[in-house]
Amino acid sequence: MRKTPITCIVILLLFSSHALFPQEIMKKVDLGGKWKFRKAGTSQWMDAKVPGCVHTDLMKNGVIPDPFLRDNEKNLQWISDIGWEYEKTFTVSDTLFRFRNLELVCKGLDTYANVYLNDSLIIVADNMFRDWYADIRLKLVIGVNKLRIQFPAVTSENKARYSRLKHKLPGDEKVVCRKAAYQFGWDWGPVLITSGIWRPIYIRCWDYLNVLGVQYIQRDLTDSVADMTAVFTFKARVSDSALIKLSVNGKLLATKKVPAQSGVNYARVDFRIANPKRWWPNGLGEPYLYPIRHQIYFAGKFAAEGTEKLGLRTVELHEDADKAGTSFHFVVNGIPVFMKGANYIPQDNFPSRVTDSSYRALIASVKASKMNMLRVWGGGIYENDIFYDLCDENGILVWQDFMFACALYPDNKDFIRNIQAEAAQNVVRLRNHPCIALWCGNNEIDEGWKNWGWQKQYGYSSRDSAEVWNNYRGIFGGTLLSVIAKFDSLRPYIHSSPRFGWGRPESTKQGDMHYWGVWWGKEPFSAYKEKTGRFMSEYGFQGFPSLETIQKFTLPSDRQLGSPVMKAHQKHPVGYETIDEYLLRDYRRPGDFESYVYVSQLLQAEGIKTAIEAHRRAMPYCMGTLYWQLNDCWPVVSWSSRDYYGNEKALHYFLKNEYNTLLVSPVINKGRLSVFVISDSLTDCHPELHLSLRNFAGKTFFDTTLTIYVAPNSSSPFVEFDTVEMLKGKDPKQLIFGVQLSFGKKIISQNNLYFEKVRDLILEKPVITKTLIKSQEGYQITISSDRLAKNVYLTCGLKGSFSANFFDLMPGENRTVTFSTRDNKTPIDNKLKIITLADTY
Repeated sequence: MRKTPITCIVILLLFSSHALFPQEIMKKVDLGGKWKFRKAGTSQWMDAKVPGCVHTDLMKNGVIPDPFLRDNEKNLQWISDIGWEYEKTFTVSDTLFRFRNLELVCKGLDTYANVYLNDSLIIVADNMFRDWYADIRLKLVIGVNKLRIQFPAVTSENKARYSRLKHKLPGDEKVVCRKAAYQFGWDWGPVLITSGIWRPIYIRCWDYLNVLGVQYIQRDLTDSVADMTAVFTFKARVSDSALIKLSVNGKLLATKKVPAQSGVNYARVDFRIANPKRWWPNGLGEPYLYPIRHQIYFAGKFAAEGTEKLGLRTVELHEDADKAGTSFHFVVNGIPVFMKGANYIPQDNFPSRVTDSSYRALIASVKASKMNMLRVWGGGIYENDIFYDLCDENGILVWQDFMFACALYPDNKDFIRNIQAEAAQNVVRLRNHPCIALWCGNNEIDEGWKNWGWQKQYGYSSRDSAEVWNNYRGIFGGTLLSVIAKFDSLRPYIHSSPRFGWGRPESTKQGDMHYWGVWWGKEPFSAYKEKTGRFMSEYGFQGFPSLETIQKFTLPSDRQLGSPVMKAHQKHPVGYETIDEYLLRDYRRPGDFESYVYVSQLLQAEGIKTAIEAHRRAMPYCMGTLYWQLNDCWPVVSWSSRDYYGNEKALHYFLKNEYNTLLVSPVINKGRLSVFVISDSLTDCHPELHLSLRNFAGKTFFDTTLTIYVAPNSSSPFVEFDTVEMLKGKDPKQLIFGVQLSFGKKIISQNNLYFEKVRDLILEKPVITKTLIKSQEGYQITISSDRLAKNVYLTCGLKGSFSANFFDLMPGENRTVTFSTRDNKTPIDNKLKIITLADTY
């Protein structure tokens, strides 16, 4: 058994950049906004915006078209083959020099960069994921100053560095570059290799004291008290004393006077919180956050203050030996919790333009979908602070990969020092967040080495293989592990995900699993029921984005299967062929492009629904399901449930039921139909279980309601039928078995089971009636049908969202759907379109 507790919740104030200081004590001079840029070696300057990147700046100047439109991407590869130069002039008054310390802070330089201030080289950067600093007090002048940043050509620099490696490595030239790997292209993303100042840049000004960090350590947590320690790291210019005060909601928690020497100092302040409220994941309780405020007086004068939010909880990763193998599950506040969520990738190929409102909309959608965990995948970026803040506030746990994926990396000392600094900065930056549940060294590198034939592909000898593999172990079992041990020792760390490749029998018995037998292996969706591991950290299937999204990157002539533009927005080498093969297994071929888009989403949703329900029925053997993938970085046909523009696919609508705290799940196995009820609740309950068997015209063969007892944190079958007896004398092509879980009139979960493949069902076009009532949120739309309306899809072309979509509607049933929109002027009566599966043939 390996049991790794997290009894430490930490709060970090990075270099006091989030603190509030009187101007005479500390000041931040923002250097973002208007800059100018040019191709290296030319004299033509253009306007630039910082933070940003060369692609977005070229677009704004009309030099290049939008790379996301049509197939423009292929004509823009020259951008990373040349160098770029950015420049800004700014004026400094003599008042700034009243501060004894003036430092340039670059929060993100992408990626190779030489920074000059007034023609003096002050920073040489080679890591997109690091902060970079320089003491500039002796370089600044009163009056006009010039800041210039050279960005050498990424591809040329990569080739030069790669050529110097002793061994050629899987992943090829990009492995030498500490840059977001997805920007070099993935099987869902374009090749758009950026350069630029992608995060804020500013001058940090301080006088006698600068707070470098505050770490809050949770020493003990009970229902009556939380015993805490605040560890302050601060830099003092002179020796004196510091008085530290801690408070919450105006109540003083602790005060302590400590000696301070010139240089870096450390101070520990113990305090208690009585009757603590715990932070809980989404669906299990309130993710309560304490606003902890610190104030520091230095040499008798006020010097610094800041407020950060602290969540009190424990999280443990349990890997326990059992009869089957080794478990893999999280225990939060002493309770085993089934993790429900998705894999997250960056929201844009140009991450500097992702707005705070985009983050809020995405995490709101995650919360509404009943998720409690996101995995930040290792081929993207360590996300902006707002992402983790929102996860804290909404009870979304984060599985955090380090930024290494599907490749092997160099072993030279400079590279190791670089990634060590990268890891340390990001662990220290993120360790304060109660949402962080796990550090993971990389994505699929262990599996790649053992299962993907890299040794043969790269012609390694036995000696080469030993050297390359030892380097892997040095990075992920040494360098990163030592960073965790030093800066966040009480959180769990695993060196790679998954534990075993999906083709190996151990993958379903030990650790976490990436199951790609469906899709890559062309296995049927039913394989999800058999290939269930202890924690399903990756699996997925592609679906088209919404037609509204496709219309944004295409011309009408492009909207056909096989067009060059549609091919450009499918990055998997056999993506369309795979979708089509699976689609024809279960559905009839749709009659037109719009119908194909719609049916592809149903195919994806039903496939992942099969997986999720199998995983949840298998609780506690399986204790987590994170599908691939939540979102997109550009408009594309991909595995996402939510497309680039935030439009929810059928899968995302399905999640609100699939990830509900209580789920009812019917399944047929060896001729027996069982109805499972799964509960993630911390308490037991007595819901009503409603069962019915009807044909598509509404004729009822049986209809019964049972009151059942559901234990907390459980998965159990409650009813079982012999399908031969159930179907006797009936046409299975026109039958639907319906199940509902409810408390009184409130339906908690519902599900339908069909006895034949969808393609073989006898679906007649239904007659649907609708009524619309205008409301404050937008519209209330009530619909009914004269017979089964399968997978009802509502669309109206206006900006807004439907509360439900892609649902089955039985005859005699009224279903009310809310369309929420800020457009109160445009009526939707004539714009509302309702599609069912029968309309696609």
